[in-house]
Amino acid sequence: MALTIFDVAHSTDEERWFTLGATTRRRFLAVSHTYLCEPGESVLVRIISAREATRRERQQYQNEPR
Repeated sequence: MALTIFDVAHSTDEERWFTLGATTRRRFLAVSHTYLCEPGESVLVRIISAREATRRERQQYQNEPR
């Protein structure tokens, strides 16, 4: 399960999204990404950055109601 939010602060040139999630080994990751949509084609996800989540981000993810 992942938590995805729209990244208003970094969406000046394109829509950017921020996702927090956990791997099967309980590693928490923070990913900044955008969606590339062309009419009649599949939606592609372009990863801008990916890193291990901070302690605060892990707490946000774990406390989010599902």
